[in-house]
Amino acid sequence: MQIEHVDPVAAAEEASLVLREAWPPPALHYTADYLRWQLSFPGPAPRAVLARDGGEPAGFIGVSPRRFRFRGVASDGYVLSFVSVRPRFQGQGLASRLYAELLAGLRASGLPTVVFVEAQSAPARRALLKAVDQAGFRRKALAACRNHGFVPRASAAPLQAAAAPAAVEDVLAAIAACGEERVLWSAPDAAQLEHSLRDPRPRRLLRVEEAGRAVGAAAVFLSEVATAAGVERVPTVDALYLPEPTADRVAAVLRAASTMFAGQATVPAVSAPNLAIVPGDQLRPAGARPTAATFDAFVVHPEGGPWLDAEVTNLEVV
Repeated sequence: MQIEHVDPVAAAEEASLVLREAWPPPALHYTADYLRWQLSFPGPAPRAVLARDGGEPAGFIGVSPRRFRFRGVASDGYVLSFVSVRPRFQGQGLASRLYAELLAGLRASGLPTVVFVEAQSAPARRALLKAVDQAGFRRKALAACRNHGFVPRASAAPLQAAAAPAAVEDVLAAIAACGEERVLWSAPDAAQLEHSLRDPRPRRLLRVEEAGRAVGAAAVFLSEVATAAGVERVPTVDALYLPEPTADRVAAVLRAASTMFAGQATVPAVSAPNLAIVPGDQLRPAGARPTAATFDAFVVHPEGGPWLDAEVTNLEVV
């Protein structure tokens, strides 16, 4: 088995093959175009590791650049994802070897990395934590990200807040206002927000207003989910930038997401994978209902430091 660092964009076709076989339906539709976009965000150099057996792709892992802010301090960083091993190569410790190779390459960066892992996958969690510890990284478990669904109701009461399409500048202003000190904030700059809009799937930025003033922002997109019957397109809340998240403000985003992709969505419900910054008592009044899908979130760093004091993140689940 050959394991090597590769150009993430150049390896997108092989990575797509590995991911689609590793995660059978229902699962995210891992197209090569999606991976090229995800692994080419502006910022520190994206990294990827590919395992090949006799020249045939067997496993993949990658990190995509992101930008964070915690207690007023901004930093480049990464989100680690796409950990995958094709079925016939599973059970050989390959995922652990991929983690080890990638983390060894990340050590010199000195940057924080956020990683999500399915809460119901004990083997995946064990592989991640073991690799992080063996690589000498410090880690902190953040609040779990429970997916929530939302189905619009014609009888729903009017809201005090409203969400509408926004410009990059509107979202940057909302991000700058996010200051809750427990939160490891996703803080994309203008270049990253503009790149996000090049998503091969439909994507929109939203501005949230209440009583005539801006109170936050959000990013929503039309997720593609591979199922046994084909590809379903699901309106999805990607990230919330709400300095003071209330039921009305969250509901405004959910309702906007439900109408933003009319004629394109094939599922009437909205998916919201990360509402962790929203107080629990505000979710049900917003119309959000928990589903079975939950992701454990971690922040890891080669040296520790203030990033490990965070308790929750609003970063999109990747």
